[in-house]
Formats: sequence, structure tokens, C-alpha cells
Amino acid sequence: MRLPWKRRREQPAVAPRPNYTTIAVLEHDLFGIQPQPGTAAALAIGLRSTGTCFTHKPVETTTLGQAVTNGICSGCGRSMVLNDDGHWAVV
Repeated sequence: MRLPWKRRREQPAVAPRPNYTTIAVLEHDLFGIQPQPGTAAALAIGLRSTGTCFTHKPVETTTLGQAVTNGICSGCGRSMVLNDDGHWAVV
């Protein structure tokens, strides 16, 4: 049996902490701000260029009026181009 005068007070919910790595990566992608060397954000941006995909999954990003068909891999984020043979190639 619980006694009403010994009831615990409800604690206010703790606000979730921001993910600083995600913020730094978004700043790099949107504004071109380079993260500080040696941070997790610098590592995440550096690993993008290694191509962590075994099989690329290209998504076309070409706008109307462009002569070359451009794309980006939805897995690793590398830039890709559709070559003359109809195959996607990493830039």
C-alpha cells in the first residue's frame, strides 16, 4: 500500500543532448564548413571518399538542361556519372 504523503515527485524529462557529429557533418554538407581535424565529424567526412559500398546504388540527380547524367550513391554518398555504355561510374 502506498501512502499518499510519501509519493515521489515526478522528475522533469531530461532534454535529449544534441549530436555534435551530425551537426558538424550537416554544416559541412550545407555550408562547406570544415570540421576540426581529429574529430568524429572529420572521420565521417573522410570515410565518405573511401567508398564503403560493395555494390553502389546510384540515384540520378541530374536537372533539366544538363548534358551529363549525374548521380550519387545512396549507400556511400560518392558522386557518380552515367558513361557512354550506360553504366554508372564513380567520379
